[in-house]
Amino acid sequence: MSRKNDGLGFFGRKKQAFDEYVLIRKTRMKVERDYFASEGDSDPERLEAQKARDQEFLKSLKKVSIGFIIFLIFYVLLKTVLGLW
Repeated sequence: MSRKNDGLGFFGRKKQAFDEYVLIRKTRMKVERDYFASEGDSDPERLEAQKARDQEFLKSLKKVSIGFIIFLIFYVLLKTVLGLW
C-alpha cells in the first residue's frame, strides 16, 4: 500500500484527519438541528410515528403502574396478616 505523501508529518496527518472529522460532525449536526427546528408544518409521518410511540409508552406505563399497585396491596395485606407493622 502506498501512503499519500502531502508534505505533512505524523501529527499533521492526525490533525488534518481530526479537522475533517469535526467538519463532518458539524455538518451532520446542523442538518439534524435544521430538521427538528424547522418552521411551519412538521413532517406528518414523523408526527404519526411520535403519536404511536407515545401511545405505546402510555400502555406500558399503565401496565407497570397496575402491577405496582397490586404489589403494594399484596404487601400491605401480607404485613397485616403476619403482624409485622
